[in-house]
Amino acid sequence: MKALLLTLSIFLFAMTASARQPALTYHVGWGTPNAHYFHIRLEVTGHDAPHVDFRIPEWRPGRYILQNYAKDVVGFAAEDGEGRPLPFEKIDKNTWRVERGDAAKVVATYRSYARQLDAGASYLDAREAYLNPITALMNVRGRMTEPVAVVLHHPEDWRVATALDYDAALGAYVAADYHELVDSPILMSPDFKLLTFEEGGATFEIAIQGTLPVNDAALIEDHRRIVAAQMAMMRDVPFRRYLFMYHLLPYRFGHGVEHKNSTSIVLGPSEAFTRPDDPAATPGRYNALLGVASHEFFHAWHVERIRPAPLLPTDYAQPQYTTQMWIFEGITDYYADVFLLRAGLMSEEGFLDEMAATIRRFDLEPGRKVTSIAMTSFDSWAKQGQAPPHTFYSFYTAGKVMGMLLDLEVRARTGGTRSLDDVIRYLNETYAKQGRGVPEDGFRQALEHVTGTSFQAFFDAHIYGTEDVDYDRYLAHAGLRLERRTDPARPAAWLGVRTDADGRITDVWPGSGAFEAGLDLDDVLLAVEGNDVSAGALDDLLRPFQPGDAVTVTVRRWGEEQTFRVRLDARLPDAYAIVPVAAPAPGQAALRAAWLGR
Repeated sequence: MKALLLTLSIFLFAMTASARQPALTYHVGWGTPNAHYFHIRLEVTGHDAPHVDFRIPEWRPGRYILQNYAKDVVGFAAEDGEGRPLPFEKIDKNTWRVERGDAAKVVATYRSYARQLDAGASYLDAREAYLNPITALMNVRGRMTEPVAVVLHHPEDWRVATALDYDAALGAYVAADYHELVDSPILMSPDFKLLTFEEGGATFEIAIQGTLPVNDAALIEDHRRIVAAQMAMMRDVPFRRYLFMYHLLPYRFGHGVEHKNSTSIVLGPSEAFTRPDDPAATPGRYNALLGVASHEFFHAWHVERIRPAPLLPTDYAQPQYTTQMWIFEGITDYYADVFLLRAGLMSEEGFLDEMAATIRRFDLEPGRKVTSIAMTSFDSWAKQGQAPPHTFYSFYTAGKVMGMLLDLEVRARTGGTRSLDDVIRYLNETYAKQGRGVPEDGFRQALEHVTGTSFQAFFDAHIYGTEDVDYDRYLAHAGLRLERRTDPARPAAWLGVRTDADGRITDVWPGSGAFEAGLDLDDVLLAVEGNDVSAGALDDLLRPFQPGDAVTVTVRRWGEEQTFRVRLDARLPDAYAIVPVAAPAPGQAALRAAWLGR
């Protein structure tokens, strides 16, 4: 009788598991780790069409350029559920078409090369397996909204960290659809550290691969402060579990990628990330870790749930164009520091210094006079890292500056009763929670809804146009102003070029005397007024001169020496600072206190 009951229990369990088994199941493993290949098997059932199209994505959310993941696919093959080969052909760069015939199950197998360790790639060696699914796991055309399962085949003593839920009955990690799957990186390793804490009714995990020289309790508390500040602002907790995943490297590096219920952050060198209260701390590096964590965590709302309408639904096979990335990346970067300030992890002085440095990067960027902020977002697919000199720039930097200006303007227009916080919450309620994307003019409309005033002129001038910004106009709302400072120890005059360690010109400033005189990229700077540049610093050679003076510059071009008469320019400001006005009015002081959280 016991045997019969046991047999019946196994039978019923098998029926339940079978009923719950998704029609798309991935198996991920590997052979020799130093070959750096994931071995992938995708089993597909319930397919009615005569052929099955297996596709690898062309790009990943969070990086809006084409990435060509197809280059890493090797050895594609197809078979039916009995192991019999099925015919297939590759119909474009990233699509393999399998002829199904009468097969009830179609199985695709292939290898994916994984030897790039950054937050958006995949990596495999004998120490760890880091799988960013979007780089390696194919989808099936027409079936991206179906539930999927992933069976991980790893050494017995290895553990797994991922935001995906584990289904013990299936022995697999499960996702509601392909979109959730590829938005959930997976770390497999025998030795990562896992810390946990609770906040706002959600569970938070911190997985650390490598060595982070920070006390566990302090690290947990700092992350708890960040998430508490953000959830307090959003008045919303859209997840029950969230994972911070860290890789610590032995060399200098910094990269983070957002996901709906997790973030992946890669930093180095590990020894630099001591906490500021540690006597051996390297200034700024631990704060950089917290800044990345704050930025990526805010994306759990602002891009993962509050999304540009042109990105819905996500099509991983081709670009999806939007002018809004300055909002979703740049304003997120602004809020990353705002939340550190509110969490008590950044001082008021540090916050203003960071904003001043960001304004300087944007203000001195020649490309802002050529390309509008809106077009830096739209053209990122074509121009990131490939645009002609001084014509393109970072929408992160531009959006961070615009976020500050708009926050101050909203506060001023509403007498301090509203802020940019209200605008973000409005987007969350109006679009994210209604399952809608933000239209191209949705952010401007949200600003206008919150303030009851028009922002069209601001957008025409600074988002769709390239007009200079009067920073003092906005900073004055908080009783502040912008100072541009030059180092008196450096010469007042500037040659208008940048060079590498060998004197090769790497940049010629547009409109400078050097540009007008004809100096060019890859010229090798030899002498100024007959004085050998290699014998002393260029600053020392320029110290006797003033802006407007002309000097003779000798360069080597294509193996020949040439001379040019170059008019010197005034040195660009070495630093910007945000400082108080002399006598702030009570309203200015109150707005500043509210803005800076005092």
